[in-house]
Amino acid sequence: MPIHRYVPASGSCRLCGEGFDHRQHPGEADLSACPTCGQGVKRAAAPQAVNTPKLLKPLSVSDAKSLGFSVFKKTASGEFERQ
Repeated sequence: MPIHRYVPASGSCRLCGEGFDHRQHPGEADLSACPTCGQGVKRAAAPQAVNTPKLLKPLSVSDAKSLGFSVFKKTASGEFERQ
């Protein structure tokens, strides 16, 4: 379900602040009032920026060891031993 950003129609609200996010089905009508305080709201025109994680290279064994992590290797018997 998409998440829509709603802002107060006039000024700001002590409960909602500068707006709120609301998840709703695509066929549902836009909200006309805030579900928390009842103040009139309108849907924000511009989509909000999305915070995505940066893609990093896989952590190598030497990088993991230098950062203080313990690195284990699976033996033929099915047990793990520290490298």
